[in-house]
Amino acid sequence: MAFPPDDSWFRKLLEEQKRFEKFLNPIPESILQHQKLLDSINSPVLEYQKSILEQANIRDYLSIAGISNNYLSMQQEIKNSLGSIGSFSKELELLKESSRFDSILAAQENLCRLQDQFAQTRDLFELPSAKIESVLAAAEATSRIFKPHEYFSDFTLSSVAEYQSFLDKQYKLIQHDNEIIADRRMQISELSGGLFEIINASLDIGVALNGQEEYQTEEDINDEFFESGLYGHVNQHLGFVYFDRYSGKIETSFNNSIPARISCLGYAITEQIYKINSICESNGQVQVFTPTSCTMRACATIPSLIARSESEFYFLIDHLFFLLYEGSGTASRLIPILSESLLEPLWKVKQLRLAARHDINHGSSREVEKKRAKIRDTYISLIARPLPIKQGDWQKAQLQIYVEIDLMLQKIIQEIIKNN
Repeated sequence: MAFPPDDSWFRKLLEEQKRFEKFLNPIPESILQHQKLLDSINSPVLEYQKSILEQANIRDYLSIAGISNNYLSMQQEIKNSLGSIGSFSKELELLKESSRFDSILAAQENLCRLQDQFAQTRDLFELPSAKIESVLAAAEATSRIFKPHEYFSDFTLSSVAEYQSFLDKQYKLIQHDNEIIADRRMQISELSGGLFEIINASLDIGVALNGQEEYQTEEDINDEFFESGLYGHVNQHLGFVYFDRYSGKIETSFNNSIPARISCLGYAITEQIYKINSICESNGQVQVFTPTSCTMRACATIPSLIARSESEFYFLIDHLFFLLYEGSGTASRLIPILSESLLEPLWKVKQLRLAARHDINHGSSREVEKKRAKIRDTYISLIARPLPIKQGDWQKAQLQIYVEIDLMLQKIIQEIIKNN
């Protein structure tokens, strides 16, 4: 997007960027000290959290899934050329046509102000803009290779706007916090950036899944998307850490929160689906999960939406159903790999979709009761009650079905590798 030489907004943006670069060159000793401290920490956490939140970064996500080195090289090249969040406009020509591009571009001025305020308030290891630049670089690399549907750019830029909005709210609250609470708020903001990255990495995986198959089903693509409010959900679950009497570790509390666990497991699900397809392809076998026009949207939704109600939970079940059940040919390509009993999480998804999208009262009284019993038993297996009632019930059901699906996919990978 070109700017006239006398554009005052653009000049102001460049001035803000120069201030930011001056702050980072050279890197302050205080930041280096924080890095040394972080490098020395080796706290025990769950395996999936270690592999996703602690060890992997945005450059690793798609390589874990087996995406080519050409993609990663291009992503790094674009990230290097960005140089700053203020100059990304000329680098994202393939995202430029998005209906949200102009509003996101305008928000960069606010981001420059925001990152300076963060820097003045606290010594940081990594400013929020670094994560945003990384995500946008990956997005443009994906756009160059796969030429995805415009939903991809809309979701990416909406995700950026949502993360920026969360940071802005956090900073406004920091100004009224004491030093201890402000430091905790900063840690949560930094950890939330990890969720921001994996959500967008999952979207990239969805695009890459579509890129594995030349043929696409001719389904109607629903362009509607949502603001997930993920970061607000995390903050809500971590409300107790903003009290002086809290004495635990912020990172442990963050990783154990239901929204963070859902998001990490959601990413793990999409990543393993891609890995299963890649292993099969490398072995000269038919891919297990055939991509459709719903695949990319499902990969964006599954790690980013935290269910608060019946309608949102059913919306998630739709996408799990499309990705796992319909994507595997109504499980016809899974049954030869894993026994039907070990595919139980998939049958639970099928039962929950029956409850969500079909009239279970259709048929004889005996048939109706049988359907109700199966749905009731499914919920009992997930949350130990016959039906979710409050917001927490829906989130616990979402978390448990994700846990079970994740373990099922791990077993599928093990079986494929063992038999080849």
